[in-house]
Amino acid sequence: MLTTTPYISPDTLLWLLVPATALLLGRMVFVSVRWLRADTETRISLGQARRIRRTWKRLAPMAELAAKDATPSGLEHLNADGKAIKPKIRIPRITTKADEFGVTVTANTLPRVGLEAWQDAADDLRNGWGMTRVKITQPKPGQITARGFRREPLDTLVPSPMFRADGTLAVEPGSLTTADDVLFGWDEDGQRIRLNLAKSAHGLIAGVTRSGKSITVNTLLAYASLMRDVQLIVIDPNLAAAAPWWRTAHKVSASVHPDEASDVLAWVREEMNRREKLFWSARTDRITAFSEKLPLLVVVIDEVANYTRHSDRKARERFEAQLLAIASQGAKFGIRLWLITQKPSADVLSTAMRTNLSARICHRVDTVEDFLHLFPDGRELEVSAADREMPQGVSIASIGDTRAPVRMRSVYLPTEACWQISDAMCHSGLQVRDLPTGTDYVKAA
Repeated sequence: MLTTTPYISPDTLLWLLVPATALLLGRMVFVSVRWLRADTETRISLGQARRIRRTWKRLAPMAELAAKDATPSGLEHLNADGKAIKPKIRIPRITTKADEFGVTVTANTLPRVGLEAWQDAADDLRNGWGMTRVKITQPKPGQITARGFRREPLDTLVPSPMFRADGTLAVEPGSLTTADDVLFGWDEDGQRIRLNLAKSAHGLIAGVTRSGKSITVNTLLAYASLMRDVQLIVIDPNLAAAAPWWRTAHKVSASVHPDEASDVLAWVREEMNRREKLFWSARTDRITAFSEKLPLLVVVIDEVANYTRHSDRKARERFEAQLLAIASQGAKFGIRLWLITQKPSADVLSTAMRTNLSARICHRVDTVEDFLHLFPDGRELEVSAADREMPQGVSIASIGDTRAPVRMRSVYLPTEACWQISDAMCHSGLQVRDLPTGTDYVKAA
């Protein structure tokens, strides 16, 4: 019987090669761009991800993550000629995603190769992939996620993405808006902990001295300062937080007496009254869109205990009255109140005040009671900030989409970097006031 080979003309062959070539080039461009845009640690993870894909067909059967398929197809039945058909080995298909902490492997499940089989193989995967830890989860039926860590997120000091590796500012003054999220840090699984100021309400940052609280506050103030549709208001009796932003904040107070702080809060309440008319014209009960003409007001009060526990009772009560009014009503007027304190106890912040502070970041505190003031269900949690061995820069956080409290490592943004951002803002013409004379701001920094 004669057989003929189908003839394919050169023109047809060319048209068949064009899509394949375009797909290959597109893939090469994608890989090259991803490599060039990645930081040093992510590039290491990208190399590790390639090794995982390359060795997967060998590792999967060794880790008992392959399944035998003894069911022959119809074509195999026709070609068997009465011979026994060997079972096929099915291996889960995988995709990889690299980041600065490691590689996330996503795979499909197979019969008898589900979540339990992957969990049993966790140690084999950790050794085979060269990881310090592998966490296995099943986000949805039919899919397994294996998160491999080259380095632990809570143990890793990660610089703020606001700066490049060479120390230069990566974000231009005024380039951010309230549409951009604030990146506070990473949880223990390497997931980013973000907060959108426009969509959130008020917050609280607590922690004793040398717990890393100031670094977290620096991140909040830096993002707010760089947003062109935000007006930053800082009240700080110790100048620890306010010093870098003295020249650029919309309003700033460094008085230790509550009266000056109360005056600033009174101005905020007047602004709330001015904005109330917008509810009628916009037919709404909440301001959600912000601009340079209608900015979001971010009010940050450091060492709030200085005012709520001040010896001048009448001045203290005036301050607390203004503060509670803003906390209970300010969010719908486009006000975001953030309080910072070392001790979040009842004599510093009343229950009514704490109830309005939905975003909470708690660095190390002295007692379990202090932690329970922020997280009333804290005794039932696996995490606690009342741990004297909690590393500096690590906190318990419940902010944004992260409702359940998690351990978080804050991005590293030292005070010196805040001064660098402030200098860039001043050079861009965003300076509001000069530094006060007679103040050693180098020492304050």
